[in-house]
Amino acid sequence: MDRGLISLKFAMLRNSSGGMRKAGWVIGALLVAATWAVAALAADDGVRHSALTLVFLVWAVGAMVGPVIMSGAGVLRPDYFALLPISRAALGRGLLMSVFVGVAAAYVLAALLAGTWHAVALSPPTAVLAVIGAALTWIFVITLSRLTYGALGAAMRSKLGIEIAGVQFGIMFAAMFAGWIVVAVAVQSIPALLSEGLPAGPITRVLDAAPTSWALLAVEAGASGRAGVATAWLLALAALDVVMVLATVRLLVPRSQRVSPRRGRPRSIGLVAGGGLLPATPTGAVIGKEVRQWRRDPWRALESSTGVWSGAIIGLFALLGGYTAPVAAFSGVIVALMLGLAGCNLYGQDGSAVWQNVVGESSDSVRADVRGRQWAMVVIFLPRAILVSAVFLLLGGAWWAAPYVIALIPAAIGAAAGAAVLVSAVGVSPGVDPRRRVGPNDANGNIALHVWASMIMMAIGLLPTAAMIAWAAVSGSPWVTAATAVVGVLNGFAAAWLFGRIAIGYLRGRMVDVFSRIRYGRIFRDSGTGVLDWLETHTLAGEVQLQKQKQDERDRKLGHSNVGG
Repeated sequence: MDRGLISLKFAMLRNSSGGMRKAGWVIGALLVAATWAVAALAADDGVRHSALTLVFLVWAVGAMVGPVIMSGAGVLRPDYFALLPISRAALGRGLLMSVFVGVAAAYVLAALLAGTWHAVALSPPTAVLAVIGAALTWIFVITLSRLTYGALGAAMRSKLGIEIAGVQFGIMFAAMFAGWIVVAVAVQSIPALLSEGLPAGPITRVLDAAPTSWALLAVEAGASGRAGVATAWLLALAALDVVMVLATVRLLVPRSQRVSPRRGRPRSIGLVAGGGLLPATPTGAVIGKEVRQWRRDPWRALESSTGVWSGAIIGLFALLGGYTAPVAAFSGVIVALMLGLAGCNLYGQDGSAVWQNVVGESSDSVRADVRGRQWAMVVIFLPRAILVSAVFLLLGGAWWAAPYVIALIPAAIGAAAGAAVLVSAVGVSPGVDPRRRVGPNDANGNIALHVWASMIMMAIGLLPTAAMIAWAAVSGSPWVTAATAVVGVLNGFAAAWLFGRIAIGYLRGRMVDVFSRIRYGRIFRDSGTGVLDWLETHTLAGEVQLQKQKQDERDRKLGHSNVGG
């Protein structure tokens, strides 16, 4: 059973794109070499201890976050075997075993074996303890990685799970946009880390308490002649491995859940319409529907949570960077701009439910749909952007930036809401239909062009506010600074109105085309020659080309396998 699942995993990897995997192999090899370099270049035993405890914990965190970002642990899914006569325990064990066999797992083990250098430096016989501890730590790290991925998939049905996923994706986006700050700080800190180690205090105590450090503590106890203590550390690590394996095997194959009727008082018309807070109009109905979808749909909720955590983590990076600390005050602007990326495929995320827009289309329904979606995005993202900015204004103390933040947040929210709805209408990209979604990346299709188009539109929409900020910075006049905030608010309304007006004009009479792209992957009419028609044609061509590449790669690999047979 286990061998069969491992073979199936490698067969699926052979029939997938190998470019990203090969790049990962190179990066992984460099990281393993860096880990051994830390062990070899440390100034003394104490410095080596603190440096390795930090590096090993970083490997564990990377193993937790990496599969979520790359969907690497999701090659085999329990859904594939639902109709086979396999027990939950056997299937869970096989799925877990398949994770231990692979290049990524081998890199983790190679990095953890750097503890043998520490053992040999202290007392060569303790190298045996280092090897055993590295193997036990490896089991812990790989199991933790798979447990995190499985827990994320299961927890996407809960708000807590969505927030956990949002943190992970927030770290990814923050690393993409502002990771250079952390890299610069890390590069500057490496010489001090290798020569002086970490300062004694809460940080070192937390690192020593982490399970990834228990093998090092066992080696050090063995080197000082305390064989009982060394054995106790290894036994504790082995017991933790057993608990982790049992929990992971059970989680990887969840039991099917029965759908229970919703309890509580029946919903009234007033409650569905927003408790009387929303206007009793078609636009108000769309706002209520969209707000509920942003809150309840796991994939929409994940995107809104990712936007918040991306801004917060970028703000944290800025604070850690020292000279970049004043930039942290603008972290709420990042949250606002993330709206343009989170909402750039709204119609594609709706899936075949867009059919309701087609059936109910009227002279005013398209306008109500576009404006309702925009207002819902403002309702969801504006309070969060303000909260994040307020927190980092307090932490950073850059009060001089407050007028600019007040100007940029409404301008960015308006530009993002306008750009998102326009790009999602023109370049709708069907992902997995809502009823079939499983993985955290299923909700969107091929949206690379959407992201760039949305970013360009947001930059254009923010030009008036950017010009006012430059004028205020050059002139230093308090009146110009105050006017900047007013211009920012007006800029937000104007950008949202203009982009939304373009989207309304585009969608009138074309809602059928939006549905046909989602349902059939094509448009049953001749395309025009305008800018929006160009974007529509190229996004559709990208979808067709991507599908063709996948099919050609499958045919090529199938042809090779037939020739080999």
